[in-house]
Amino acid sequence: MKRSLKKLMAGFTLVELMIVVVILGILAAVAIPAFSRYIKRSKTAEASGNIAKIYQGQVTYYQQSSETATSTGFVNAATVTPAAPLGTGAKHPANVAAWVNNAEWTAIGFSLDGPHYYSYSCPGTTGATAGFSATANGNIDGDTTQSTFQRVANVANGELTGGPIRITSELE
Repeated sequence: MKRSLKKLMAGFTLVELMIVVVILGILAAVAIPAFSRYIKRSKTAEASGNIAKIYQGQVTYYQQSSETATSTGFVNAATVTPAAPLGTGAKHPANVAAWVNNAEWTAIGFSLDGPHYYSYSCPGTTGATAGFSATANGNIDGDTTQSTFQRVANVANGELTGGPIRITSELE
């Protein structure tokens, strides 16, 4: 009789269960913000990568135009407006036609054929003050704060000098 009573009474006490609940709560309190930051960082990788592609495309275009003695300068690529309104925190649907039918973006070999979080612009100038400013603006979490990624390059005395990517409100 004693043996079967011991089997019935085997199990966890209320204190033990409460300790487990507290431990799980602490782990969740630490893990959820870290996971949110990780997700935001993965979204901002799009902007950094695309700014690098735009920069390289502009540099290549500049080098080719100076070799062929045409108007030495950079492409003035205007902002391609995303299909969805900015500020939703969601990806903008792909709008391949807007990129492919844009001669300026085609000249530097840049287009987006899939959904994206940021809108891109790259105003460029020619002549003695040749330069460009590749910019990505977006709102990855749907609030009122915009994040901006920008890389600027200028030509001084025939030498192309480019700066690092400047980031404003990366994770908003």
